[in-house]
Amino acid sequence: MVAVTNTTSVTKDLDVLEKYESLVKNSLDGESVYIRAKETMQEMFDDGSINETDRANLVSNVIGSMVNGITSSSMSTALEWAKAEKDIALRKLEMDHQLLILQAEIDLKTTQKDQLDIQNRLAQIESKRMFGTATFDGTTGTILSLASEGKVWNDMQLVDQQIVNAGVEENLLSSKINESHVAIHKVVADTYVNFGAYTFSYDPSGNGISSVTQKHLPSHLTLSDTQKDIAVEQGKGYTYNAWANALTGSASMLGTAIASGDFDFSAGSSGDILLRTVINCANNLAVSNGNSDDAIPVNKVTVPSNIT
Repeated sequence: MVAVTNTTSVTKDLDVLEKYESLVKNSLDGESVYIRAKETMQEMFDDGSINETDRANLVSNVIGSMVNGITSSSMSTALEWAKAEKDIALRKLEMDHQLLILQAEIDLKTTQKDQLDIQNRLAQIESKRMFGTATFDGTTGTILSLASEGKVWNDMQLVDQQIVNAGVEENLLSSKINESHVAIHKVVADTYVNFGAYTFSYDPSGNGISSVTQKHLPSHLTLSDTQKDIAVEQGKGYTYNAWANALTGSASMLGTAIASGDFDFSAGSSGDILLRTVINCANNLAVSNGNSDDAIPVNKVTVPSNIT
């Protein structure tokens, strides 16, 4: 920015009097027409060409007319002169202000250019961040390619990845739905295999399954029925082993007592109780080895209450 200083000043008054005096003085002094005319009349008077009266008439008419013309023209010239100087000063002052205005416009244009440069740099930065580095045709200025960078490129990559993820999520959802179907089928199959067929009512409004009723199928043997039969048979086996062990032990004791030869088998005696115990074990062993579903044996021999 260049500083412009206004050095022109204009006064309010027209400097006419000084110019008028200078013009009149120059017109009446030295080699002026007025002096030559005055000298010529004096010479004519001195050589007797004119008399005193003619001289007076010449002075009155010619000199007076010249003086009037000089003063009048000097005043007009002084006015024009002062006016011209004032016009020149005003024009110079106007030019000074025009220079100030022009300098202000130059400063404004310079500031605007700086702002445009800043905006252009910011636009280039934003363009690079948004679209990446571009390659242009040096002749036509047409864009030829864009580098794989920038926000728009990243957004495109993100959209592509989201599309891929959506496909993966769709496949995952389909797999979960199929998994749910398989789980439902497994529950139904397990229920059918384990417990048989059932009828039920389903309320899609949110109440779920109700009115569950087992449907007996004579031709279908469920796993629970089979496990029940196995449990009964296992109970029979446990009972058979228990009574077999009891029979073996009691029979061994009875054999030992008989072998000793000194044992009483009268009613209510310890020998009688031992014999009845062997018989009771044998009867219960016979029951547990049968076809009954009752795996818990019952007492077949009543032990006398007076035996302690």
